[in-house]
Amino acid sequence: MQILPNVYLINGFPWRQTQNGYLIRSGKEMAIVDSGDLGTDTLDLVRANCAAWGIRLEQVTYLLLTHAHYDHSSHAARLQSLGVKIVTNQDGAEAIASGDDRCIGYAVHRPFDPCRADRVIRDGEEIALGEARIRCTEAPGHANSCVIYEVILEGRRLWFTGDVIANGPACQSAEPGWAGGPDYHRPTYLETLSRLRRMECDCLFPGHGPPCLADGRRQVEAVYTNALINWR
Repeated sequence: MQILPNVYLINGFPWRQTQNGYLIRSGKEMAIVDSGDLGTDTLDLVRANCAAWGIRLEQVTYLLLTHAHYDHSSHAARLQSLGVKIVTNQDGAEAIASGDDRCIGYAVHRPFDPCRADRVIRDGEEIALGEARIRCTEAPGHANSCVIYEVILEGRRLWFTGDVIANGPACQSAEPGWAGGPDYHRPTYLETLSRLRRMECDCLFPGHGPPCLADGRRQVEAVYTNALINWR
């Protein structure tokens, strides 16, 4: 499903899958943001949806992991075997290399297939994708491996937020991510949301729920407000 020029939803809620995966195209280069399972294997769906736009997974340059949780990262080893480079932060790299509880295999009753990150990014670092630049913002709280990827396309500032922000139906609400990970930490999460609300965002692409193509910053402010009300 093409959402914006050069931005595609390659699995997720339209296919009755709770976890979203996205593809960004810039010139001849492409990056996938998150690819994983939750109960059923979705890699064949990802492959088929990409093929509908004439894209083979072997053509993708990067898999950008928003965090190490199974439903966002469990395809990493298989995509890496196709030549896709895996990108995550230091904590995410350690988690996917070991496949430990930070990957929450226990929550889906499936073992995580470990792999090594090809590129370990830091807060504020940028990744070149064709003519575009993808800026990485570390956003711990939901998990220490959380990273938001920002890219400016067609004059719009797009945020791919993973589980830092989950959008409700029709983007009428926004909620924090699931609290069941071993490194979930509310005070850190609240600090992250406070920092993010001061930044600019036009369109917000969450790991769960529909993308928000207008007033993305309002979604960030909404989840911060939600957290202030419910966490203190």
